[in-house]
Amino acid sequence: MKTSVIVTTLCLLVGISHLAAGAPLQNQDPVESIRQRYANINSKVATYRKVKKDLSGFSAEGGELVAYFHGPSIMKMVATFYGEMGRAVEEYYYWNGKLIFVFRQESRYDKPLSGKVVSKKESRFYFAEDKLVRWIDENGKQSEPTESAESQYLKSSKEFSAAAQSKGK
Repeated sequence: MKTSVIVTTLCLLVGISHLAAGAPLQNQDPVESIRQRYANINSKVATYRKVKKDLSGFSAEGGELVAYFHGPSIMKMVATFYGEMGRAVEEYYYWNGKLIFVFRQESRYDKPLSGKVVSKKESRFYFAEDKLVRWIDENGKQSEPTESAESQYLKSSKEFSAAAQSKGK
């Protein structure tokens, strides 16, 4: 009986010290860690070096890319795509050089080029080790991650990162 109490106490203490050190538990939801990281990035975004680039060829009415650097590392990028009937904004977040989160917001206009938004859709894409681990669709429902969404955002992330680091406009 005493041995099991000691073992239980030791396991509890190891678990508490593990939490106190800020290390993730083996079965901790990776999405919670991702949420903490992108909140941390957003809280420090004003301290990052900001770089703006034109995004031509990605949408009908043009676009803009804003990248936020901490030293040489990209921490966040915001890609805005303009269209006749609306615009889309994608925010890309990075941790240790890896894509961890994409927030996409689509806004629809009441008439062409009016700028008056009549509806919005939001989607969230959570990544761990270059894998899409969770997708929250525009209805706020968790959807099954797809390979096409995964490859699309990883490809865009790579292209936008290269554009942000380039010397041109």
